[in-house]
Amino acid sequence: MEHDDTPVASVIVPTHRGAHRLGALLAALEAQDLTEPWEVVVVVDGPDAETQSLLDAHRNRLRLRIVIRDRSTGVAAALNTGYGAALGRVLVRCDDDLTPAPSMLRRHLEHHQASEPVGVIGPTRDSLPDTPYARAYGRPANARSLAAAYARPERSRWLGWAAHNSLTRDSWDAVGGFDESFAYREDSDLGLRLAEHGVHLIVDPQLEIEHRGAAGDAATRAARAWVSGASEVLFATRHPGARPELESAPWNVRTRVWSGATVLISTLVRTRRAAAKAGSTVDRLLPLLPRRAGGWSVALVVEAAARAGRRGGNPDQSAYLVQKEAELAAERRARR
Repeated sequence: MEHDDTPVASVIVPTHRGAHRLGALLAALEAQDLTEPWEVVVVVDGPDAETQSLLDAHRNRLRLRIVIRDRSTGVAAALNTGYGAALGRVLVRCDDDLTPAPSMLRRHLEHHQASEPVGVIGPTRDSLPDTPYARAYGRPANARSLAAAYARPERSRWLGWAAHNSLTRDSWDAVGGFDESFAYREDSDLGLRLAEHGVHLIVDPQLEIEHRGAAGDAATRAARAWVSGASEVLFATRHPGARPELESAPWNVRTRVWSGATVLISTLVRTRRAAAKAGSTVDRLLPLLPRRAGGWSVALVVEAAARAGRRGGNPDQSAYLVQKEAELAAERRARR
């Protein structure tokens, strides 16, 4: 691949001790069918010999630039570093646990031929092993999430600005990049600022992308929900009146009962650890429960954890990085 031509697009990949995730992504990027010059900018968030070795093995197969940060200070800072280093006019975010189709880059570029500024969202399709959790909750919840992403009116599409999207360098420069105060919700914050700046947000079903990093059990999902809820405290200070949580269901007797149950359980899962513990209890019960009852059980704990997080969250999100580190450690243990 020629390295002299200016790339038309840059794929920005943040990774933190992610060698176990990166291999599948790099192989998928090597299979892209775009004939114009493009580049991959991998931001290694904290030195990691295993990641460096993997990237070195791909240098001759991709137009690859590696940026190593001296220490990890969070994904928002890593992303800002990557976007700042990128040379392409079109900037494509692709997290290290995604597997794009061969047409991914070409499709993004087609959208950015428009005269008006656009931001393009590729929703994530979770890849989950066949477990009681996946059958009862993981797959149905992801299906609901995808349906919501495609049904949202444009005014709400910023909710889906997440692990895979694209924008132009001009749009990026106009909004000033990610707010590094966020450990969670940095995506929604940027998506909302883009929308407020007049960038037309598009959700493209043809860019739906495989996601290999979804929560694989109720314990992880409940802990994530607590942290996600807690992160709304900072979001609310940045965007008073905006609601980052998913759209509410119609208010009726059934939702009143459900809401009351989540309020009650939220008093028992006041911390991230308590949420994870409640999720672990549900994980042990799932093989014994009918699928529908199992799904309700997980959903109840997850929604209660999110509610508790919103009530007990702190604008300083640095403490919430522990959840990401705990999930990373669990992933790496599972490889052994």
